[in-house]
This record gives sequence, C-alpha cells and structure tokens, in this order.
Amino acid sequence: MRGSKFRAALLCFPPMPAEFFGACSMCRKKIPFGVKYVRCSVTACNSGRMKLVFCSAACWDAHIPTARHRNASYIEETATLSA
Repeated sequence: MRGSKFRAALLCFPPMPAEFFGACSMCRKKIPFGVKYVRCSVTACNSGRMKLVFCSAACWDAHIPTARHRNASYIEETATLSA
C-alpha cells in the first residue's frame, strides 16, 4: 500500500523540462543548465532518491535548522547533464 501511494505522489509532479537541471529544494526555483548551484556536503542529503540541491547559499542556510547537521558546509557546482 505504501509503495502505491508513493508512486501516485510521483505522478502528481510533471517531469522537469529538458532545459532545467532541477529545482531548488527550498524555494522550488528552477535551476537551468550551466548555472552554479549549491549542494549540502552531508552524505545523508545527497544519497538515495532525493538529492537536495539549492539555488543559492541563502536557501542552503534555510535548510540547516531543519536538517540538524553537526558539521555542515555547502559545495558549489555547475549544473551539467550527467552522462
């Protein structure tokens, strides 16, 4: 039952258009290819199905109080198409 609810929830969100890398995990702003984005350095935020990416350091800062990381920092990367 739980798996079917998860699949139904995924169907509610339309796929990201090809010109965008993803969406910010805090403000949901679309991140286009070729633009710098921020990701959390903590492994738990970057593993599994849901990888957290942020459009700016301010959005990453907003993530920290709810994540309860001990030693966190962010890594700046450029949005590219993964091969």
